[in-house]
Amino acid sequence: MNVHVSLDERLSILRAEDRFRTWASLDDRRSCTLCEKKFNGRQVEIRRFANGRYELHCPTEGCNSEPHQWVYPGKLLVSRVIEQDWWRAVGKQSKRRLTGLSARAQGHSA
Repeated sequence: MNVHVSLDERLSILRAEDRFRTWASLDDRRSCTLCEKKFNGRQVEIRRFANGRYELHCPTEGCNSEPHQWVYPGKLLVSRVIEQDWWRAVGKQSKRRLTGLSARAQGHSA
């Protein structure tokens, strides 16, 4: 069920339910990777279920994307919240790959 909530409550819901990006204010903007529309926190569709759980959805008619499909405008597919972990994961994978290649190059099995 779509709900209307106060502005303070809306910001609190955005902060709690969007685990991928931070919301400093309702004027923060996002871009939807599915419909490519830009929107702000005031426009996000909030659905509340009988059990009290909330879901966030893109406000564009016909688009049902959720926070994991939104990005900061001008920054493709990597959020500020996960960016550090992303580069760390890439670094570890590259290091393991290089270690395996080095072992094979020296005649050892990986």
